[in-house]
Amino acid sequence: MSYVLPAGKALCLRTNNKDMTSYDGFQWPEAGYVAAPDWQPTPECGNGLHGLLWGAGKASLLNWDSTAKWLVVEINADEAINLDGKVKFPHCHVVYVGDRHGAAAFIVGKGKPMPFADLPRF
Repeated sequence: MSYVLPAGKALCLRTNNKDMTSYDGFQWPEAGYVAAPDWQPTPECGNGLHGLLWGAGKASLLNWDSTAKWLVVEINADEAINLDGKVKFPHCHVVYVGDRHGAAAFIVGKGKPMPFADLPRF
């Protein structure tokens, strides 16, 4: 069964360390639901989960180490907060974990990308 992007959802690209930890040791699952324990709907970095909406944004924010895990996560499109080069969101579903080529291939053609201009600003 192949993945189908549900209505109202968007995909984000992100990277983790090889042990699936991210900033400050936050532990991500290999699949399924994850939520930010410190969520705050503010237009500032921190207090949420972060990624590049549809894989677009500041590539310098990604982990380019050869051992990095590349994730594609499904988010509620209307909950994404634009942080100029990345977005943050309160929760998501991990739908892919692997290498960067696989993550990029997963995102391509999975839905209609939402431009950053359409994201809420505070």
